[in-house]
Amino acid sequence: MPPANDEMLTEREIGQRGRWYKPVRCSICMNVIWRRPTTVKEPVGAPEPRQEWIICPPCYEMLQVEMRRSPVRSPARLRVAVGLVAAERSPLAITMRPQLSEQEQFQREFTWFKWFLVILVLMHLLIFVVIFAVPK
Repeated sequence: MPPANDEMLTEREIGQRGRWYKPVRCSICMNVIWRRPTTVKEPVGAPEPRQEWIICPPCYEMLQVEMRRSPVRSPARLRVAVGLVAAERSPLAITMRPQLSEQEQFQREFTWFKWFLVILVLMHLLIFVVIFAVPK
C-alpha cells in the first residue's frame, strides 16, 4: 500500500531489498561514519530553513567544545558552531588555503633536498661497489 500524501518514507525506512546500504558520511568532514552517527538538529527558534547534520564522533566532540566556548546564547549559535568546526575539519578548508607559509615552504624544499642527498649517496655507493667488484 503506498504512503498517504502527507507521509514520506525514505529508502532507509523501507529497506533496499538485497542491496548494500549507502554508507553514511559526516556532514562536516565527509568521512564515512562506521559507528555512532549523531544527528544534530537546529532548535525551534533558529532562522529558516532549519538544518540537520549527521556528524561523526570526532566532529561532534569539536562541536561540543565550540558550543561551550561560544558566548552567544541565541538559537543560531549551533549553525555558527557547525560553521567554525567545518572551517577546520572540512576537506575543502584544507585545499582552499591561499598560500603556504614560509615555514611550510621551507619544509617542502628541505624534504626535496634530503631526498636528493639520499639518491646521490646511493649512486656513489653503487659506483664504488662496481669499481671494487671489477677484478684487475
